[in-house]
Amino acid sequence: MDDKTKASLTNLETWKRGLFMVVFAIISGVAKLLVTLVAIFQFITVLFKGQTNEAMGPFGQNLSTYIYQITLFLTFNTDDMPFPFKDFPDGAPESNLHEAESVYTEYAEATTIHDEEVIDVADGDNKDDIITKKTSCDAPLNT
Repeated sequence: MDDKTKASLTNLETWKRGLFMVVFAIISGVAKLLVTLVAIFQFITVLFKGQTNEAMGPFGQNLSTYIYQITLFLTFNTDDMPFPFKDFPDGAPESNLHEAESVYTEYAEATTIHDEEVIDVADGDNKDDIITKKTSCDAPLNT
């Protein structure tokens, strides 16, 4: 075992995060159950009253945002631990559109295997070019 792997395996911070991940995974399961109960309650309310319960709407939104925050933590998209380590969410999650656009732009290019030409996959006109170049470089198909 090399030193880098050994250092990773013995890192106490990583093990602490792993423990918190297990705890938050359990909390996420409970929160998802609560969202399901809110959805059933709202459905029953609509059946009998013809409208949703106004008080349950914000609660459902906040609970959904909390699940989103937990998911970000569990998938290593953030190091910020959700409630109770920070305030319980109030409203929809904050949107990071600029970050999302830069990630999309980063993956919006593809490289063909044979000629290493960069092709912008966002441009639908290049689809035929990709197929043509691929078939022209490959061995003939046996029929």
